[in-house]
Amino acid sequence: MDIQYKACAPENYTRGRKEPVRYLVIHYTANDGDTARGNAAYFARENGGHTSAHYFVDEKEVWQSVKEGDTAHHCGAKSYRHPHCRNHNSIGIELCSRKGEGGYVFLPQTVERAALLTRSLMEKYGLGPEHVLRHYDVTGKNCPAPFVEQPEAWADFQNRLQEEEWEMELPAWAKTTYHWLEEMPDWARSSVSKAVAQGVIDTNEDNSVTLPGLNLQTIVWMDRAGLLDKKEG
Repeated sequence: MDIQYKACAPENYTRGRKEPVRYLVIHYTANDGDTARGNAAYFARENGGHTSAHYFVDEKEVWQSVKEGDTAHHCGAKSYRHPHCRNHNSIGIELCSRKGEGGYVFLPQTVERAALLTRSLMEKYGLGPEHVLRHYDVTGKNCPAPFVEQPEAWADFQNRLQEEEWEMELPAWAKTTYHWLEEMPDWARSSVSKAVAQGVIDTNEDNSVTLPGLNLQTIVWMDRAGLLDKKEG
């Protein structure tokens, strides 16, 4: 899937994450005929209202505004319906909307593009359909309105995520057991090196390691949370 990127203004999101990605949260823009490109441009400005989302989807394009390793401000609230899903462990996906006679609607092409994006993120993070939520499921807000006011439309979207012809597959790095730093993905090497130096990861007699790929992401999150920084004794 072709994804364009325009960086969100720093005031509108938080760098890094406290936890790994565990949920994908679906929203709507509550606009009439807006575009993914236009939303990305809006949140790139300082006046974005200190809110943000990782992705914006319309009938033609997908634009990324916040990197997945950073925390978008998309589902925060004073009280929650969901016991676990929060900004710091989720990715926010905004669908561009239109106004119809009965309220807000999504174009079919927008829904299809959003389903493809959601499925790719489910595959990337090893998430099941139960980890794909509406903003409504997290906080009770009427968002995304077309999927809250029309439960059958939400059920259809969920079914798209479970179609038989699509099988969720872990990325290659997650299925590999690593022994040497040079073999690991670039994004993990620095964090793994820190973990080895701190004794979090044991080394073998030849200074190699035995590290399942699924553990790489956890080590990176630990590093970003400052848990691998050297402490002064």
